[in-house]
Amino acid sequence: MVFISDLHIPYEDKKAVELVIKFLEDNKNDIHTVILGGDIIDFYSISRFNKDPRRALDTQKDLDKTYTFMSRLRTILPQAQIIFIPGNHEKRLQSYKWTKCPELAYLRCLTPEKLFRLEELNIQWHEKRWHYKKLYFIHGTKLSTHSGGTAQKNRDSCGTNVIVGHSHRTGKSNKTNLGGNSGGWEAGCLCDLNPEYMDSVADWQQGFCVVNYYKDKIFYVHNIDIVKHSFLYGGKYYVL
Repeated sequence: MVFISDLHIPYEDKKAVELVIKFLEDNKNDIHTVILGGDIIDFYSISRFNKDPRRALDTQKDLDKTYTFMSRLRTILPQAQIIFIPGNHEKRLQSYKWTKCPELAYLRCLTPEKLFRLEELNIQWHEKRWHYKKLYFIHGTKLSTHSGGTAQKNRDSCGTNVIVGHSHRTGKSNKTNLGGNSGGWEAGCLCDLNPEYMDSVADWQQGFCVVNYYKDKIFYVHNIDIVKHSFLYGGKYYVL
């Protein structure tokens, strides 16, 4: 399984994304599930924050770029299961409809599933979470200012093994008690680390998570850190 989150299209880091695409191509025979863990699109133009008026009409363009990205995933992995779990940025759509145009809020043609054309790509939409065996995948709502802290907060909140996005940091947090061992992992992001709307250096790290199962019972989560547009996995060095 591969967990990818926080591209924030159109603010994705194109080189980081291409590295992940290359990884998927190289390992396509072993990958049976890709989880898109939210904030795949930024929805900048419908956010409640002050924005560049030149980008106010770019929503369709950003949706098209998001579709292109997901279409590439489906082309590489025609038989794989692809899961889409929305993040807070995808939920900007609902917030905008409810506050700005409630009369259109419940049109079926304006649901995220329709706008992202998920049925066409055979991508499953899971509103809050998805799990396999004893491992849960969420976007996450709990945040820490420290790498690993977000993993810990969401693990404790969920009370089980969990992989999250949202923080734009990579990290892990394990806990052992009488109930056994549980882990939390935060996957990092694939967005630009110096976006136009940031005035200071962002304490973010790029990365994604790979989950390997042994005999479909025991799982191992690997945080893949992308450093200077490169990473090492399975003895292969990926670099752009």
